[in-house]
Amino acid sequence: MNQTQTLQIYGIGALAGATTALLCLGMASGSMLAVIMFFISPVPLMVAGLGFGLKAALTGALFAVGGTFLFANGLVAALVALAIAGPACATGYWLNMARPAEEIGGPSGQLAWYPLADVLFANALFTGLAYVVLGALIGFGPDLARELAAELIARFRETNPELVFSPEGEASLRDFLLTIVPIAQPFFWMLTLTLSIRIATAIARRSGLMKRPQEDWPLALRMPRTATFAFLVAVLISLVPGGLGLAGSSIAGALGAGFTMAGLAVVHARTRGMSGRFVILLLAYLSIVLIGFTVLAFFVIGIFGAGRHIALSKPAPPNPTPKS
Repeated sequence: MNQTQTLQIYGIGALAGATTALLCLGMASGSMLAVIMFFISPVPLMVAGLGFGLKAALTGALFAVGGTFLFANGLVAALVALAIAGPACATGYWLNMARPAEEIGGPSGQLAWYPLADVLFANALFTGLAYVVLGALIGFGPDLARELAAELIARFRETNPELVFSPEGEASLRDFLLTIVPIAQPFFWMLTLTLSIRIATAIARRSGLMKRPQEDWPLALRMPRTATFAFLVAVLISLVPGGLGLAGSSIAGALGAGFTMAGLAVVHARTRGMSGRFVILLLAYLSIVLIGFTVLAFFVIGIFGAGRHIALSKPAPPNPTPKS
């Protein structure tokens, strides 16, 4: 690689990092568009990693973290580093990994690519641990949950001044927030990361940057069986009082999101060829949005559908040796 190519890689990485920083900083405006753009903030770094390698992604990560630190604060920079830049760089690196298929018992003369299931599992652990650290940084616990409950009650009263919360009701709301926030935040961010992977791979492929072969996501979107044991351990840890229990809840929430998406992917795969497939899928998603607890059904499907789908491709032909 000559100096011009190296500078190009670093320049692309810097541009990707600046884009991610702008998408994150735009949240300060509070507009709906800014919120939506924040949710795809990992995409530029992922595209840089997929198309131009780990150096480009790491350069972008430095620019993204540094930009948010300069124009926001240290906590926002920590969020970007732990929940966005770290998973994005790692995802681009993993999705570019391949080895001869015969090394894992596959057909000779082909490449076996790093399983998407393992990428999702690693991202879930990344997400859970990121929110453990962020929770520790902001001091999440009963006191902060009490403040959040008071803020919610104040907003409820703004819309309905006649609303009255008893001390027992305020305590119940505080306990609910203390339980649900450590689970819900990693759960939804894991969904966001997976959507970003889908968008980034599509962009990289359309741009001719993608080395990895195109995958059938309804078949490939799974969690490995080892993730089941990790989820059970996280659930057991979540039963412990205090900070350790909150950490277990965060990791369980992220892993739960992975299994839920895998369950939905199983439904997509199993309904292929059915005449009423569109209606089935529409009802499945509407049930999650309108009822909520039906998400548990897809979580269970994802647990029983755990496994790996390995993408195979022929090795790229060697570059011809230039004639002297």
